[in-house]
Amino acid sequence: MDGEAPKPQSRPIAALTYLLGFVTGVIFLYLEPYDKDEFVRFHARQSIVYSVFIFVVNIVFSVFVAVLPGPLGGIIRFIQSLINLGFAILWVYLMYQAYKGEKYRIPELADWAESMGF
Repeated sequence: MDGEAPKPQSRPIAALTYLLGFVTGVIFLYLEPYDKDEFVRFHARQSIVYSVFIFVVNIVFSVFVAVLPGPLGGIIRFIQSLINLGFAILWVYLMYQAYKGEKYRIPELADWAESMGF
């Protein structure tokens, strides 16, 4: 974690930014007084980018499942299920890290979230 330790009341709020993905990320990004808390803002931005990333990955896999014939589509669907399980495990881990007061950064996604300027 960089900088000073987050306020104790910020930690559960930062974990909640991941609860409903994009929705709670946007809510806590602009909800006072959390819109001025950099720890909550970091997790809100990362939550937004992470949920958009999951959505895009699932769209791409769904297109492949729809286009590929029977058995090949089934294999892709199985791979998609495994990836979604990994996404769910990472989602819980991100909530846990935020609750602990850590700024766990998802490589590339956290950088992208910070460069977006919101």
